[in-house]
Amino acid sequence: MGNTKETKLGTELLVDALRDQGVSVIFGYPGGAALHIYDEFFRQNVNHVLTRHEQGAGHMADAYARVTGEVGVAVTTSGPGATNIVTPVATAQMDSVPMVVISGQVAVDGIGKDAFQETDVVSLMTPITKYAYQVTDAKDIPRIIKEAFYLANSGRKGPVLVDIPKNIGVQAVELADVDDSFDLPGYQPETLVDLAAVEAVKNALLAADKPLLLVGNGLVKSDAAQALRDFAHRYQIPVTHTLLGAGLMTSDDPLNLGMAGMHGTYAANMALMETDCLVNLGSRFDDRVASNPNNFAPGAKIIHVDIDAAELNKIMPTDIAVVGDAKQFLQVLLENPIDNWTNKTAWLEHQAANQALHPLRVPEANDFIRPQRVLEYLGQATNGQAYIVTDVGQHQMWAAQYYPYQFPRQLLTSGGLGTMGYGVPATIGAAFAAADTDHPVVGIIGDGGFQMTNQELNIIQHYGVKPKFIILNNTVLGMVHQWQHAFYEDRYSHSEFGAGLPDFVKLSEALGVKAARVTEPSQLEAAIDTMLAYDGGYVLEILIDKHELVTPMVPSGKANNEMEGLS
Repeated sequence: MGNTKETKLGTELLVDALRDQGVSVIFGYPGGAALHIYDEFFRQNVNHVLTRHEQGAGHMADAYARVTGEVGVAVTTSGPGATNIVTPVATAQMDSVPMVVISGQVAVDGIGKDAFQETDVVSLMTPITKYAYQVTDAKDIPRIIKEAFYLANSGRKGPVLVDIPKNIGVQAVELADVDDSFDLPGYQPETLVDLAAVEAVKNALLAADKPLLLVGNGLVKSDAAQALRDFAHRYQIPVTHTLLGAGLMTSDDPLNLGMAGMHGTYAANMALMETDCLVNLGSRFDDRVASNPNNFAPGAKIIHVDIDAAELNKIMPTDIAVVGDAKQFLQVLLENPIDNWTNKTAWLEHQAANQALHPLRVPEANDFIRPQRVLEYLGQATNGQAYIVTDVGQHQMWAAQYYPYQFPRQLLTSGGLGTMGYGVPATIGAAFAAADTDHPVVGIIGDGGFQMTNQELNIIQHYGVKPKFIILNNTVLGMVHQWQHAFYEDRYSHSEFGAGLPDFVKLSEALGVKAARVTEPSQLEAAIDTMLAYDGGYVLEILIDKHELVTPMVPSGKANNEMEGLS
C-alpha cells in the first residue's frame, strides 16, 4: 500500500485556525448552511454561546472585544442569519471594534441562483467591514482566518467577514497543501510617527497660552491611557473627551474637564471654543462633538493625530495632521520633552472656575426618582469600578455624565451608529469578558431598547454569568420625546408607550432572571445595594419621569458655547 496523505475537512481547519488565534469563546446561532461548522464545534467541544438571535451574537462579540481588547467572534448561518447580524457589524465598524464574523453560505453551485436562504452577504457587508472574504477553496481557510484576525485588530480596528460556502466547509484538503502565511502589500497599518510632525506639534504647544487635549476612542484602542495621563500631567494641559473616550482620565482628575459636545460639560465645551491650540488624539471630530464645524475652536491651531489618514481634514481643516498610532505619538512626545515649557496657570485657573460655575448637578428629589441620582449612587456603591454598558438614548447620556469612570474600556456603548438594542446583549457579552475580574458589569437600559433584545436574558442562567441591568423606565422613547419637546412643539408622535409596556419584572423572571421594581426615591439606594449583592443576573426596573431631560444640551448645528439647560 502507498503512503496515505493526511487530510482535514474545511471545518476542521477552521476550528484549528480559530484556536491558533487564541479564541476562547464564540457567540452564535446555527442554521442549515452552518450545520457542518456546528458539527465540528460539537466534535471538538468548542466553547460556544448559543444566543437567542444573531443580533445578540454580534453585540455580545462586540462587547467582549471592547472589554478584552481581543477579537470578538460571532457565527451565523446564511441568508437571514447573515442579514440579522448586519446591524452589529455596522455598530462595530463605526466604533472601530475588532470582530470576525463567520457566516455559513449555500454551496458554490447555488450562489447567485436564489438558492434557499441565499443572500449575497459579501456585497452586503463590504461597505461596513474592513474586508469581506468568501472562501473558494478549503485549503485557504487557515490563511484567511489568520488574515482576518490581523486585519480586524490592527491599524484602525474593525469587523471582518469570512463567508464559507457549505461545500467548501466539507471539502477534504491534504495538509501538505495548506499554508497560512500571507502578505498584504496594500495594507500597511504600522505607520511610524513622523518625527518632523512631532517637532511641529511641540512648537505649536510651546507657543500656546491655552492648550487643550481632545481625546477619543483611538486612545482606548491603542491602550494609551497611561501615556495620556503622563503627558497631560507633565505639562498640566487640560483634557476633554468624547463619549467613547470616557475613562482615559479618571473622573476626579482636576485636568479632566469631562465629556465634550452635545451633552458635554460647560467647562469642556467652553474650553473647545476658547483654546488657542487644540490637539485631537484619536477622535473623529464627530458631529456630536463638533456640531458646527464652521464655528468650532475658532481661534485655535488644530492638530489632529489619527491612525486613519481618511479622518484627517475630513471634517475640520487641520494645521498639523499626523498619521499614526496615538500611543506611539504620545510616547515619542514623552521621550522628547518640550524645552522651556511654562505652566499655563491662568488657563488652568480659568478651567477650574468654569468647572465650578456650571458643574453637572443631580436635580433635587421630587415625586420621581432622578436618573442622575441612580448613576451617581451606582458609582458610589461600586466605587467607580463597574463596567457600564448602555443602550442608546437619554439613559446613555446620563450614564456618560454621572458615573465616575476610572479606567478605559469601562464604558461600552454604541457611539457612532447609536444602535438601540445594543444594551442587553452587550451587557451579557461584557459579563463573559469580565467573569474572572473583580469588576461588576451593569447595563443601563431604556424601556425602548430593552424591548428590542431582552430575549438574550434567557441565556444568563444557563451560562452562569452575572450581569446586572437597570431599566430606566419613563414609558417613552426618551431622547425622541426630548427632541419632540424641544423642536416639534410637544408633538409626541409615536414616542409614548403609555399602558402598552409589558411588566418588565415578570418578563425578566419568565426569562430566568431575578427582577425587582423600585418607584420611591427613598427606596433607591437599598434597591441598588440588593441588586449588586445578588449572586447572579438581576434586572432592576426604576420608574422615572417621562419629562426628565438630559442637560446641558448643544442643539444640533449650534456652536459648542451655545448650550441650553445649564445648571
